[in-house]
Amino acid sequence: MVKAVLTASIATALAATVPSAPAVPAQAATGTAVAGGARCAVPEEPGRFTDGTGSATVTVTDVDADCLRTYKLVSSVAGERVIKEAPGKPTLRSGSVLLDGLYAMAHDDAELNKTDRLTDGSYNDGKPIDCPGGCYQTGKLWTYVWTRDVAYSADLGLTTADPERMRNTLAFKLSERRDGSGDTQIIQDTGTGGSYPSSTDRVVWALGASEIINWLPDGKRQAFADKAYEAIRNTIEHDRKVVFDRGDGLYLGEHSFLDWREQSYADWTKDDVATIATSRSLSTNVTHWAAIDAAARLAADAGDKSAAAKYRGWADDLMQAVREKFWLPGKGQFSQMLSTEKDTSPVNRYDALGTSLAVLTGVATPQQAKQAVANYPQTPYGPSVLWPQQQGVPSYHNNAVWPFVTAYMMRAAAKTGNDAVATQQARSLVRGGALFATDKENINILDGSTKTALNSDRQLWSVAGMMSMVQQSIFGIDAREDGLHIDPFLPAQLRETYFPGGERAALNDLDYRGHKLNVALDIPAGKAGEGAYQVESLTLDGKEVPAGTPITEKMLGDGESGESTVVVKLAEPAAGSGQKAPKPVDLSSKEALYGPTTPDVRNVTVKDGRTQLSLDIGDENPAKVTMDVLRDGKVIAENVAVGAGEQTWTDRTARPEEVSPCYSARLTYTSSGNTSQHAEPECYWGPGDDRVHKVTGEDFEATGGKKTSGDNGVYYADWGTDPGDKLAARITPKATGEYLLQADAAVGGPINTGVSSGMKMLRVHDDATGELVTERVIAMPNTGSWTTVRGSTFAKAELTEGKTYRIELAQDPLAVNMSYFQHNALYKDTREGPSNYSDVYAIKTLLKRATTAGSKQ
Repeated sequence: MVKAVLTASIATALAATVPSAPAVPAQAATGTAVAGGARCAVPEEPGRFTDGTGSATVTVTDVDADCLRTYKLVSSVAGERVIKEAPGKPTLRSGSVLLDGLYAMAHDDAELNKTDRLTDGSYNDGKPIDCPGGCYQTGKLWTYVWTRDVAYSADLGLTTADPERMRNTLAFKLSERRDGSGDTQIIQDTGTGGSYPSSTDRVVWALGASEIINWLPDGKRQAFADKAYEAIRNTIEHDRKVVFDRGDGLYLGEHSFLDWREQSYADWTKDDVATIATSRSLSTNVTHWAAIDAAARLAADAGDKSAAAKYRGWADDLMQAVREKFWLPGKGQFSQMLSTEKDTSPVNRYDALGTSLAVLTGVATPQQAKQAVANYPQTPYGPSVLWPQQQGVPSYHNNAVWPFVTAYMMRAAAKTGNDAVATQQARSLVRGGALFATDKENINILDGSTKTALNSDRQLWSVAGMMSMVQQSIFGIDAREDGLHIDPFLPAQLRETYFPGGERAALNDLDYRGHKLNVALDIPAGKAGEGAYQVESLTLDGKEVPAGTPITEKMLGDGESGESTVVVKLAEPAAGSGQKAPKPVDLSSKEALYGPTTPDVRNVTVKDGRTQLSLDIGDENPAKVTMDVLRDGKVIAENVAVGAGEQTWTDRTARPEEVSPCYSARLTYTSSGNTSQHAEPECYWGPGDDRVHKVTGEDFEATGGKKTSGDNGVYYADWGTDPGDKLAARITPKATGEYLLQADAAVGGPINTGVSSGMKMLRVHDDATGELVTERVIAMPNTGSWTTVRGSTFAKAELTEGKTYRIELAQDPLAVNMSYFQHNALYKDTREGPSNYSDVYAIKTLLKRATTAGSKQ
């Protein structure tokens, strides 16, 4: 056993050099040479990691006969940890023991997350649940599988560690219906308002599945591809009918991953989550695009030309809608969301995950991609997952860096050729791993600590993020349908920080479709100040491969060693190719870090034919903020000077006699440009709200349930789950025009979790002819108690003055929450069967726009 010691040292700004291991000659092109050279080299020089918040020492204590190292990491923050490289798993020999050790730590964290049985207190009374073939649990504290966590982990670096275990873990989140009718779909996890359809990012499963398919070997790939296609197809077809808005071409639902609503939405949404269910978020729409794109590719592979063409059309249309509706030209950024049905204007707030996914999927145009990456705000500890921060909200999604999102941002930076941003992301990932001696869930941006509301060691997508930094970004390894593409992105600053003297970096023992592969980067000697090294040539087992040529299975494993080696020769960065690094935000400045508090639109009235808003800017200093006024999804006044506290503002361009306008407002700090959340929309519904027609439970025609009265009025108890349950109301409009239709209901489940959001099909029939006028699934999310009544999501209809319409709420195969799927047969609240109960108190029509003179009230 060879013993050696090395400590890696970096200065406060992570800019000091680290002595490199002896370089392997560039002509060593075979797998054996890479393995026997850089892989077995004995580090000689000590050093240590340090910044203003702590220090860490990485030591190689043993190198065994197979050249596998044992590392000891000692952190002033987290204590000691011993890490051993595992046989058969990839190893890194970069010239920096710090990077090599953190990459080995990620694989060790992944091993610790392996399990054959999963547990969660909400499932199976906390007893273990088998995961056939073995799974990855989500983290040390999260011993179950969540759809988004495992999907993002698979799409990042974790698939390379064990493609088959990743396949099993993803498959755990597929389920047929409990009634035996099949219809395998992707499961939306427990969440806001009872989960689906308030949250709809389950489609991110397709990102992970696509990556896994591209790594699995022959004989295993097609079976999983077939299973994935069935689930993705069923899911996107279902979502198209339930959460797609044909008016703007976008999908409804909460942000992907940012699922703690107080952290990323305005405070007025926290108890009324139907508003969140009607928001359009950037990240979720991009994941819907990814699922539709995957369906188009899988349909083509299956020979289903008609389905492939349909899904490609859906994907193209959605891509265009995202580019047009989320892009903020004046900011050079994508908006985080369009906040709700009554205010579909994009917020001047950003989301690092959504931005990165838009870049990586190609949903963003090349110009949008470059601007979005270059302009996204950075902090000394990395990119906060949302921007700006929200005042008075604890650190979790707010005021936090999440390493998996940082890894996505690094990939996006590599794709856009931004060496400075890529280097910043790498430094954030390295700091987190070194100081905390594990791949933590999140990091507080205020002080760089892990003091956040919830935080777990070895969080699965953070593990994957560390792998991604090395595999996908620096080494440029990208598995696609046609083979393995290798396009390294090594910024000169990154090389100078970690291995300034090293002339070869090698990633060994990748398992690509059952073949062992080593990838080596030959780096020019000397110092390059900025930019990223260019690819000069690429060889496979000593034979040159033309640029851009994918490496296929047939090209691998023919040598005596049974493995293959790719050597990428890098050239100096192109002159002038370096990007300017974004200056980290000053964390001591409130106005630089936070957005203003959310203003309040208290009332909308009409006086002398003009609408007048009563507004309140709260405690904000009027000398430091300006206001934008928004009407029906558009900004109608910008940079308006404001006074303190309550005030009025008059809209001189509205036509309140024809349109029921809905107003919102936002505040902006003049010093930083940081913008508040949008105010809760307030609408003018005519004199005395006479454009709102309400039929209460007293007048319903009902099938099922028991007529009951309470403090909130008359409703039908125990109604909504049986297949024949139905409520109906008759309404005769006083005006012809565009209407919003809504139910007022109580659904007693918790607001922040659950799987049984209230859902019903709303149908409008011409009462005289029986003709179907419109139908739409509406959601009645959990309201927290059976005595709290809230409005549902909306349906839209064109109704004619004087006609009588019958509006029905009924069960339907589309109006199903997640309790209808077998996966949730073990969930604590739905063990006895699907649950879709709603206490409906009223059915309403709201006249949004009149189209006849008689309606000008």
